[in-house]
Amino acid sequence: MTTYSVGAEPRCFALVPCAGTGSRAGTLGPKQYQPVGGQPLVAHTLQALAKVPRIAATLVVLAPDDIQFEEDLEAGETEHLWLAKVGGATRAETVANGLNELRARGAQPQDWVLVHDAARCLLRPEWVDRLIDACWDDEVGGLLALPLADTLKAEEPGTERITSTLDRTGKWAAQTPQMFRLGLLAPALAFAGEQVTDEASAVERLGHSPKLVRGDYENFKVTWPGDFALAERLLASQQRGPEVRAFVPAKDFAQSQRFYADLGFSQEFAHGDIAGFRWGQTAFLLQDFFEPQHAHNFMMHLMVDDLHAFHAQLLRKGIAAQYGVKISGPEQRPWGLLDMTLHDPSGVLWRVAQRME
Repeated sequence: MTTYSVGAEPRCFALVPCAGTGSRAGTLGPKQYQPVGGQPLVAHTLQALAKVPRIAATLVVLAPDDIQFEEDLEAGETEHLWLAKVGGATRAETVANGLNELRARGAQPQDWVLVHDAARCLLRPEWVDRLIDACWDDEVGGLLALPLADTLKAEEPGTERITSTLDRTGKWAAQTPQMFRLGLLAPALAFAGEQVTDEASAVERLGHSPKLVRGDYENFKVTWPGDFALAERLLASQQRGPEVRAFVPAKDFAQSQRFYADLGFSQEFAHGDIAGFRWGQTAFLLQDFFEPQHAHNFMMHLMVDDLHAFHAQLLRKGIAAQYGVKISGPEQRPWGLLDMTLHDPSGVLWRVAQRME
């Protein structure tokens, strides 16, 4: 059994309840093993979580009699993928048993646990990073969610007739991951009982107010038979086609690599005088080359889902002082965009804007 040493600095663990039967999905077996895009549904989920560097390990909680996971995924336990056949009769029981397993493997009360539905197979690493950034310094924790856009109707039970229209103001649809410290989530689940349908509601029953972090429409839970075809189409649309990358100059190659990593980009490779960086669908090539006139007239444009959260992260990390760069605050522009500016250590100007729906 893989364990981690105890430390004072909190770590992040992902916990994936994978013990359900998926009765609403209309499949012959558990829906998490149904093929989507040529792989079992849960395989896509685990691949996304594995691409989040700050997650120390992902624990998959299986039913006690599960024999499909290792057969269908052709994978067993590794240093960063843990398996435990301790699933319960309800989601709450499965998660609670998973928390006990994390404790047995060295997780501490201050460590963060990100509980994610196995059936939300279109998860993207950048959404998880957004949640971690938003909750890392929060006293409670939070979850990905979306403000409700559709009109809500109440039904007379069993009649399929409307009894009233509900006010959707201030209402959000909960998604996952849901991120809470182990030391809070475990007693919250024990207090709330086994009927709660998500971790946030258990934490709410202790009197806390979890943080709402904007999710994405594609982060839906495969639940009904038609959802499988939709997931197939969306996964197919994510396949990469031709890609254009700009060459960004660097005066101090090593410093610029650190700068872009702190900004949120992942370094794909570094070879000679070129390093590749990617963040979601955005990518560029950093080059160990500097010509002042070129660098100071070079501009890049980046769209993010939450500009205020991005700006707050730069302030929290002390990027301006650490690298001696200029950072402006978000402003509403006459042309309709909410954006901000920052310079990299070589003088390259980045305009960062709020993504528009």
